[in-house]
Amino acid sequence: MPTLESVNTWIQGNIIDTKVWDDSSRKEVAIVQASRNLKRWYPDVELDDETVSYQVIWELQGLDPAIKYQKQGVKMLADGGDRVDYGERTRDIVAPEVREVLGPPLFEKEEEQSTVTLEGGKLI
Repeated sequence: MPTLESVNTWIQGNIIDTKVWDDSSRKEVAIVQASRNLKRWYPDVELDDETVSYQVIWELQGLDPAIKYQKQGVKMLADGGDRVDYGERTRDIVAPEVREVLGPPLFEKEEEQSTVTLEGGKLI
């Protein structure tokens, strides 16, 4: 299991924009949350510093209020003449780098398999 020290070392050595990580006061909790989510989405994968670090950064970036509004389905936000419009697409919960390395998460695979094809027969 990745530790605070190992994740911090990986992030400092491999990520250019470390602002959200550096500004976080709850790094340990962020690592626990990212690890828990990754284990749920990729139960057969051994977690390493790279995948946990990417997911931690992604989840910390998701704390931005604008991204929270988008995740809640807000289409438009206006304040004193400033306006922000959000598209139809919501932010993925899995970090793009994690998805690139590990592929689609378990919940997407289950959705694909759960489609039922009815052939023939009749309803009574």
